[in-house]
Amino acid sequence: MTKFERITAALEALPEARREEIADILETLFFGDLHPETSLSPEQVADLEKRLANPGPIASETEVEAFFRRFSA
Repeated sequence: MTKFERITAALEALPEARREEIADILETLFFGDLHPETSLSPEQVADLEKRLANPGPIASETEVEAFFRRFSA
């Protein structure tokens, strides 16, 4: 029995609700592989990496608190 077959058998023994939770996790992990039409292009990945390397100014704690105060009831 392969590892995949053992895991599949274990999943089949679980209640449906738990299987759905695990399926959601797996879909999240493999979203790009399962839905390549929604994955990032190489240009988008490069842009994201560039922005993460140099994120620009960071808001102070006071600025963040002021921002959220505007939206609180």
